[in-house]
Parts: sequence; C-alpha cells; structure tokens
Amino acid sequence: MLRRALLLITLLALLVVCIKPRMLQIVFTDREAAAREMNGSPDRLWPLYPRFLEGVRAHTQPGDTIAIIAPGMAWDSGYSYAYYRASYFLTGREVLPLVTPENEKLPQNFRAARYLAVFEMTVRMPAEIVWQGEGGTLLRPVWGTPPPAGRPSPSGGNAIAPDPEAQR
Repeated sequence: MLRRALLLITLLALLVVCIKPRMLQIVFTDREAAAREMNGSPDRLWPLYPRFLEGVRAHTQPGDTIAIIAPGMAWDSGYSYAYYRASYFLTGREVLPLVTPENEKLPQNFRAARYLAVFEMTVRMPAEIVWQGEGGTLLRPVWGTPPPAGRPSPSGGNAIAPDPEAQR
C-alpha cells in the first residue's frame, strides 16, 4: 500500500514538473475562435482571394484549363501562393502556372489556358469577360484577334502584356 502511494505521488510529481502551462491552456481554449484565426491566416495578404477562387470555380467546369495571373508574378513574391491556393480551390480543373520556381515564363501555358483568372491586376488583350467580382476577373481569351490599339489600362500601372514573352 505504501509502495502504491509513493508510485502515485512520483507519477503526479512528474506530471506537474513535465507539463507546461501552455499544454493546459489548450484544453480550456475557445477552439472556434482559434480555428477562425488559423483558417484566415493563409489569406492575410489577399483576403478576397479565396472568394475570388470560389467564383472562378462556380463559372468553370471540371477539366477546364485555367491560368492564374496575380500580383507578384515572381514565384517567391506571391505567385507560388496564388498558384498552389488556386490548385486547392479549383480541384478538378487544370491550373496552369505562368512562371516556374526559377521565375522562367511559361508562354505555352498562357496560350493553352481556356480561362485566365486575373486577381487584382488588369490584362489588356482580346478576351470575353466571363465573370467579375471579389477583386478579380475571369476571362476567356479570344486568340487571333489583334489587341486594341491605344486603350490605356483602367488601373493605371498594374497591367501586364497579353503575351508573357513580351514581359522579358
């Protein structure tokens, strides 16, 4: 009996010494608030981006090819986030990157895309606007049509050329 009591006291002493207060806080934390905070953290810089991608998903079909155009068209300047987040939200569609992790342009993907999902940018090229909202535009390119002459970008300086090769 004394042996059991000593064993129990030793076990409790080890628990008290080894358990950090933070571990006990987790048990009594409001998990809903923590979940909301964690769910929003990937999209802190572009809070509208998930809703934009949901709109793109609603206006495209499984199997469609979609190229992503977003601010920071360099892999480590935000494009990797835009591309991988789109791949997650647009499951069933083929999301085509326009740059590689080494920042090489992929004009063949630009031409292969049935749709261009353009977020917080302006693209000057012949295209049909399929849907617009949540900070972006879903375009269906019209290939073979000459670009409009002399039309300034509505946003002023946030435009990209219709062909990624022109950006080199």
